[in-house]
Amino acid sequence: MPTLPQGHHLYLYCVNLDYFPSDYDDFISNCQRHGLLAEASANLGPNHYLIGDNFLQYVSFLGCSPYLKVYPEHADDTDYCSAYIPDKTQAVRFLANKQVTAPRCPTCKRSIQPEYNLVEAWQKDKNNSAIQCQYCNTTSTLYELDWRKNAGFFNFAIAISNIFPKEAIPSQDLLDWLQDISGYEWRYFYA
Repeated sequence: MPTLPQGHHLYLYCVNLDYFPSDYDDFISNCQRHGLLAEASANLGPNHYLIGDNFLQYVSFLGCSPYLKVYPEHADDTDYCSAYIPDKTQAVRFLANKQVTAPRCPTCKRSIQPEYNLVEAWQKDKNNSAIQCQYCNTTSTLYELDWRKNAGFFNFAIAISNIFPKEAIPSQDLLDWLQDISGYEWRYFYA
């Protein structure tokens, strides 16, 4: 992914690692019609969008008085909530926030504690994605593990900037709607 604005992000991502919209412009238009996105953001460059009028219906903010800056205050301002959506298919990537912990087995839900760094091994050999749980012996890929919303593997994602970890939670309606337009399940994490 090209350089994102500095800060924290909420990533909405398609779990199908081969997915990329067959019609990117139609995907963006759908997001704009449903009010997730507004117009392109001139301050941040290509593929960056202001958040739409219905964004706060799709994403719930936690806390007693969250502050969300949704528009730039001046021509050079890049410190506001916006969305970045790449327009080209990417290689599968892994992103994590600083609080990432050991992932959990999707079957028994216990933390997997391998004797090596899972992600480093995968980065050296992308075919090296299988791990066996030491508790229930289930073999899973790294992509199937529960990274506790602190990390994820993806090819196609919507990166929403200036969202701190667990400060905001996307609604199930949003994730279901993204599944409806893509044909695949969507999840989220913070990085």
